[in-house]
Amino acid sequence: MSFIQQGFQERFYPILGIPATGEEAKVVPSDQKVFYVDSGHANADDRNYGTDPECPLATLQELIDRSTGDSTIVAPALGDYDTVFVSGTVSEDVTTGGHTEMPSYVSIIGVGPTKYSPTWQGSTTANVAALDLRCVGWRISGFRFYAARKTGAAMVVLRHTDSGADDIAIRTQIDNCYFDGGIVGLYGIETHGCYDVRILDCDFSLWNNAGNTSTAIISTTTPLAIPYRQYIQRCNFYDNDNAVDCAMNGSFVLDCNFQKVGYAYTSLVALRTSQGGNPGDDNIVTRNHFQGDYSNTGGYYAGAADDWVGNMAEDVAEAEVGDNGWTIARPAA
Repeated sequence: MSFIQQGFQERFYPILGIPATGEEAKVVPSDQKVFYVDSGHANADDRNYGTDPECPLATLQELIDRSTGDSTIVAPALGDYDTVFVSGTVSEDVTTGGHTEMPSYVSIIGVGPTKYSPTWQGSTTANVAALDLRCVGWRISGFRFYAARKTGAAMVVLRHTDSGADDIAIRTQIDNCYFDGGIVGLYGIETHGCYDVRILDCDFSLWNNAGNTSTAIISTTTPLAIPYRQYIQRCNFYDNDNAVDCAMNGSFVLDCNFQKVGYAYTSLVALRTSQGGNPGDDNIVTRNHFQGDYSNTGGYYAGAADDWVGNMAEDVAEAEVGDNGWTIARPAA
């Protein structure tokens, strides 16, 4: 099936304003290239330029390797603000270069007829991330990240100097994706401390494994362990061992639904913004729906100076929840 048959419409994605000028950037075709990747297309070949939807590239990694100099193919490489449209199943593990060797603000857009396509499943190597981001400002949109192969790694890793000084995935945006844990996957999104990250309009479900350590969004210890100015907005978390276990500072969790008891699984951690060795703080958590016991016991943990006022919680028996169901204080023991 071609990109056109799937409802793809070629257009240029806007570049936001030019910093410190107060002006909008002017985008013309010479400023922004569009590439196509579709492993299932009859004409897919990594020797293609990849700028024609009927002659797409077979892998996304080839396009990245052209930018880092690791490819032997003489063909156009990615530049700042370029867009890559991806169709079919992504069965490769993709690792970008660091921010000094890769362009910034590239958009990787999934093209498919439903929220379940295209599927990004990665390779059969269980302990390697399906997508390892190490550069600035990339947007990932429109994929189903299916974790059945990733029992020992995250589907998406956001690096912050833990693998190399130039590996910095700040300002990443992940939107309109479905993170399907496949009842075996380890992590959906694993952040290593990147700031100004936006996770918007995504669904996370079936993050379950034998040890109940499967987690939809998690922060792990790195040189900069606590993300700040992070946005998690309009996301749904259901049927997970753990939903959001992510230390944050000065961040926002807005308009999300947290299902404590799902159809099949119960969350041990529904939302935790402060972890033991990584105390998060000064976060605004509001306009969310918190199911179940609104307390630490119920899986809700706040930083000492967080603001958790204005969420809807069913646990009106708690002193931190008003009679009308609105939260009036941070969850407590």
